[in-house]
Amino acid sequence: MDDTSQQCAECLEPVSTAVHAQNGVSLCPQCAEQFYCPCAGCGGLIPQDEAMLRNGAPYCGRCPAAPDSAESAAALSDAEVAALVAEFLQLHAEAKQVNDRLEAVKEQLKRHAASQPRVANAVVLHTSEHAVKCGYSARVSYQAEKLAAAEALLGTEHFVALFARKITFSPVKESLDAFLASEAPDTAAARAAILAAAERTEITTVTPVATKRKTGTSGTSSVPPATRLQP
Repeated sequence: MDDTSQQCAECLEPVSTAVHAQNGVSLCPQCAEQFYCPCAGCGGLIPQDEAMLRNGAPYCGRCPAAPDSAESAAALSDAEVAALVAEFLQLHAEAKQVNDRLEAVKEQLKRHAASQPRVANAVVLHTSEHAVKCGYSARVSYQAEKLAAAEALLGTEHFVALFARKITFSPVKESLDAFLASEAPDTAAARAAILAAAERTEITTVTPVATKRKTGTSGTSSVPPATRLQP
């Protein structure tokens, strides 16, 4: 806190004793208590709408995710981690081969189905014991620029009865990050509005990491082959 006169980013009222949020905006104590909460990890003040809840506690996007349960936080031994990593890499390679082959088989079945008569807009391929259905559906999209002509002819009231207007926004990351990091008082309210409109979802991914292969004197890899965990 400080004692200099500033403007609250939420209510836009001048405050003599400001509370500073993690994103740098200044707040009056009332708005800070009503619209913000402390991050359970670093303690920084964050907008309630921006907080990511983990086990009921709010966290900011900068802090590592809190464990969802005691089970997910349990550490494994080095041997268990090594076995799981090896099994994951082997299964990952097998899954890619299976998916590639599956897509190739699907394309062959589609080409064959295209030569067969359709019944109820579908082709069913039979064997003595199994069957695969190849269904067909149509998806229609409309170009906004060309629909503008129809709207001009029909009028907006009639047009909106035929089409629902949708507007989406994708952030321009570099310029948006710079804007949110700004402390300019004239855009404080806009920054707060943008942060309030954001919905953050944490996504966890597990992917193989390419590493340098160790080689012995013979030039062959010294990395042991992947092994699976036994149930």
